[in-house]
Amino acid sequence: MNWKKIIALLLFLLVLISAIVLVDQHEKRKMAVEGILLDFPAAAVEKIELLQTDKRFVFALQDGIWRLTEPLKAKADKVALESILDNFCPLKYDRLVAEAGGDLKNFGLNKPEIELRLFAKDKTRPAHTILLGMKNNLDSSSYAKLVAGAKVVSIASYKRNNLEKDLFAFRDKRFSEFDNLAVTNMTWQYENNGFDFYKKNDQWFMDKPIFSLAQETKVSEILSAASMLEAKSFAAAVSAASRREFGLETPLLTVEFRSVTGSKKIVVAKQGERYYALANDFNEICEIEKDFLEKFSSDASSFREKKVALFYSFDIRELKFQHGTFSFEIRKGADNGWQFIKPSAGKKLNEEKISLLLTALADCEAREFVDNPKTLPEFATRIAMKAENSANPGHFNSIIMEFGAADGETVMARNPALPYWFKVGKEILQKLPQKMEDITEETQNAQVIAK
Repeated sequence: MNWKKIIALLLFLLVLISAIVLVDQHEKRKMAVEGILLDFPAAAVEKIELLQTDKRFVFALQDGIWRLTEPLKAKADKVALESILDNFCPLKYDRLVAEAGGDLKNFGLNKPEIELRLFAKDKTRPAHTILLGMKNNLDSSSYAKLVAGAKVVSIASYKRNNLEKDLFAFRDKRFSEFDNLAVTNMTWQYENNGFDFYKKNDQWFMDKPIFSLAQETKVSEILSAASMLEAKSFAAAVSAASRREFGLETPLLTVEFRSVTGSKKIVVAKQGERYYALANDFNEICEIEKDFLEKFSSDASSFREKKVALFYSFDIRELKFQHGTFSFEIRKGADNGWQFIKPSAGKKLNEEKISLLLTALADCEAREFVDNPKTLPEFATRIAMKAENSANPGHFNSIIMEFGAADGETVMARNPALPYWFKVGKEILQKLPQKMEDITEETQNAQVIAK
């Protein structure tokens, strides 16, 4: 074995590796020069033209809303347009590829794959055109330059992704927008079932098929889903033929939302395994997700508010309790502590016991409803409360709850503000005070006796 040759080869290899590293570092220092290719404020842009290989999109800012004007007229997707503006106004690059000169074919910029044109609101300011060439196979970054500039730079792949979307991605998918907080009435017909809801004094009531206070969360869920209903696809322009084709002449669901400013009507039909919808002020039939239709398929009982009275325990400011000869009245003071009104003198109120009582009343729910009651049973316990209106501080709502005697596992309960009664669990009676000691602090003597 010739050790001299081996050592010489090792030295040569070491020199070669060192040279490669030095060259590579030199190239990196030369190429990895971050900077800004275009400094153009997004707020100044009024119009955007985007040219892909075989497609052209034009967007215009109208009354503060981005709209597609080509290849069709439609509202543009806000997020998609804001992503373009965020990433190209200003346009930051990761590295400088060439200062000037060179063959643009090497970067695919002689025949750009994408052109982005930005036009200012101020017509005295020039438009800017950004060209994107081929992708770098190593990291999927793109070569880019300005039409009016000589620099060739490399930009991150996610910036290019914002420009490679199709027409559907650039369109706003919501086609039934309305102010759900302004709605005061909603009606729908689902198959053979009809429902009617109305809003009064900030509370929702079901009027059909049966009268009841409605669950706020269920109503809000429907209003939110309808006001933000999105298309999975835009199926066809509205016409008599397309209505027939997609089954909208005989829909599964017809729903209408009314407010002082007008109404929004949506019809939904099923064709095969797909669902199609049409809004009264939209000129296209849209495919939608099945779950929207399912929100209307529940029976009346699922929309009924089960709580005997709607309030939060911490909003109660006064409470009057009457059960036979046992009664008391209490009021919350300026320090948020509970004080007796009647009897005016006596033991000190136990704050925790009062809190537990109010929580039990606020959580009291129906196991069953008694509609159109014929005979009036005896409601031995009556509780009258004043709750501060959280939406209107200084104003109060009156709340009354009445309870009868136990009948098996349930107790009849009533809220005189509603024309029906409730059957609630008998355990509520165990949570109601029976004597003064149930709401007051124990005295020292009582504690000694207990010991």
